[in-house]
Amino acid sequence: MTVMGNDKIAEEYIALIPNLFRSFSDLNKDSTVLTHTQNHVIEFLYMQQSALNIKDISSGLNMTKQQLTNIISDLEAQGYLLKEPDIKDKRAVLVSLTPKGKEIQTKKWHEIYQRFTNNLAKISAEDKLDLAYALHKVNVLLKKMED
Repeated sequence: MTVMGNDKIAEEYIALIPNLFRSFSDLNKDSTVLTHTQNHVIEFLYMQQSALNIKDISSGLNMTKQQLTNIISDLEAQGYLLKEPDIKDKRAVLVSLTPKGKEIQTKKWHEIYQRFTNNLAKISAEDKLDLAYALHKVNVLLKKMED
C-alpha cells in the first residue's frame, strides 16, 4: 500500500474547502433575516452556549471591538441579544442570546438540516454510507491534528 504524500493530502484538503463552503452556502441561503456579520455574532454566541464579554467575542470572531460594538447594539435593539454588567469585572459587559436570538439560530439550523437531508435523497444508499464514513473520518483526523 502506498502512503499518500503530504502535498497530495494538502491539495485534497484545500480542494475540500470551497466544496464545503459552496455546499453550506446553498444550504444556508435565505435561512436568516440577519446580515452576514450579525449572523456570525449570533451563531458564535449560540455555539458557545454561555454569556461572553465583548473581548472574547471579538477574539473568537477575529473582529475589532469597535466593529463588534455597533453590531451588538443593533442586535440588542432588535431583541436578539442582552447586555448585562459582568459581576466579576465591573468594566466588562456580558453579552448573551435572548430567547429570540436562540430561536432564530435553532430555526436556521433546522432549515439547514432539512435541506441537507433532502439533498441526501439524490445519492444512493451506498454513497450515503461512503459519505457518512468519510465525514466521520475527516472529523476524527482533523481533531487528532489539533492535539
